[in-house]
Amino acid sequence: MTTMWAADRALAAVLAAGAIVMAGCNSSSGEYDSPIINEDVPAMDIANLPDIEATRTQMLDLIERVRAEVTGLVPASAPWTWRREEMTSGCERNGRKGVALYFAKLTSPHSFTDEEWAVAYPAVQRLAAEAGLANSSAMQNSSGAHDVRLTSDDGRELVFGSMEASLITGSISCRAREGEGA
Repeated sequence: MTTMWAADRALAAVLAAGAIVMAGCNSSSGEYDSPIINEDVPAMDIANLPDIEATRTQMLDLIERVRAEVTGLVPASAPWTWRREEMTSGCERNGRKGVALYFAKLTSPHSFTDEEWAVAYPAVQRLAAEAGLANSSAMQNSSGAHDVRLTSDDGRELVFGSMEASLITGSISCRAREGEGA
């Protein structure tokens, strides 16, 4: 019971951090209300990107490969459980309507030790880079508390974190619906 409470508490902390990041999003326009985020960033034309369903399939495959690799490297992280529901929101890019997607949270009650993190994170980073998510930023990276975001220039994001529990999730920025792309 204590482990589940700790996992839920850690998940709530990670979700709260994600909510703070998402709070700057103006979903009616699909743009962020941050001068830092908007600074010198060209808007991608969603007509030139794979549609939301194709991108969703690619990202779910990446999340599953990350889960399998991490579990192989750190068996104590099993089992991983899906929590919450996938969410979408309408968006618009360059005059085209689309949809953004926020994946459900894949969680483990296991909190990675610093040694386990040092083994698991490079594997996650490699898998993400192979999928085109080569940019990384650490929202938090200290002993016992890790939260890393791996992103692509086309608006895909993979989140891998561990504090009192562990998390794998992701998001896809504005994409056309299936059949509405280029």
